[in-house]
Amino acid sequence: MLVSAAAPRVVFFIDGFNLYHSVKEAEKQLPDTQLKWLDLPALCAGYLHQIGGGAELAAVHYFTAYAEHLRELNPERIIRHKAFVRALTARRVHTHISKFSRKRVWSDEINRWVRAHEEKETDVAIACEVLGMAMDDELDVAVLITGDSDFAPVAETFQRRFPHKRILFALPFARGTKRLTQLCPASFTISKEAYAKHQLPDDVALPSGKTVSIPPVWKR
Repeated sequence: MLVSAAAPRVVFFIDGFNLYHSVKEAEKQLPDTQLKWLDLPALCAGYLHQIGGGAELAAVHYFTAYAEHLRELNPERIIRHKAFVRALTARRVHTHISKFSRKRVWSDEINRWVRAHEEKETDVAIACEVLGMAMDDELDVAVLITGDSDFAPVAETFQRRFPHKRILFALPFARGTKRLTQLCPASFTISKEAYAKHQLPDDVALPSGKTVSIPPVWKR
């Protein structure tokens, strides 16, 4: 992605699971519509007008983890997820794969400890990438696609350390918090209609010459 010298270089950092749950909620409100085969670069480019100043898309970073602990129970879920990541890679999205870790949590419903899994390292990976790219002067504007208020300290540190750069949040549909908009007033919300508008073609060409296809259950 070529960016002119005068244009603000905008990099989007996507909290994959926060966005995923937003998409699922949007699907409930748009009956008979599948929205998971998202064209993330197109979605991001569609909101550059919110930045202003002739902003141009410099890069898109997508952070997620494969639910390997569900492989025996629901292997198709992992296959679909990996197909999506391959399609994103073909669209020049930088993908960052973390992991799930097992932990013990207390269940009030059954009044005992149970085993569960939680996504690990993703939040830290996003924070490191945002601040690292700012330190290396690889961006002028950082946009975090997430509604998770845990990222507030990242924004506070960014604003303190890089006063001549900008950081804001693109709040996924039905996932935003007032804490983030108060901290970064220029933040905006992604609409469910934008998800429907920005979908990948059913077959995405890979650099190898092969193609990756939309999972059948995701077809509209």
